[in-house]
Amino acid sequence: MSAMSDSEHANGNGAARGPQRPREPMSLVDHARQIQHDAEALAGAVREATDGVQRSLTAQVEQRPFSTVGVAAGVGYVLGGGLSSRLTATLLGAATRVAVALVARELGNRILQGGSPIGSGAAQERS
Repeated sequence: MSAMSDSEHANGNGAARGPQRPREPMSLVDHARQIQHDAEALAGAVREATDGVQRSLTAQVEQRPFSTVGVAAGVGYVLGGGLSSRLTATLLGAATRVAVALVARELGNRILQGGSPIGSGAAQERS
């Protein structure tokens, strides 16, 4: 329990504001009303937040339907525990090999064309 009185708590900084009438303790009914009021305020805030999220998601689905389905499938896969599966390890391994092959081919093409393998795109844009 705190050593500060109710008047010190009411001021917020610990200093008393002057003589105040001591508050009477709240009854159980008053506590229930306060809890109900707080719960209604929280429900309203949650409702507003979910409405905003719903509007945002609806706009995304209308603008980019295929991307949205892909993201939803990916999130479902991850939440469903798919990251720890053997299939994921196989897919990541294959994707890595494909990516390395594409990078190697691009670097080979740049070297054969006589350009610098690193940063040649930025140098050509400045010229």
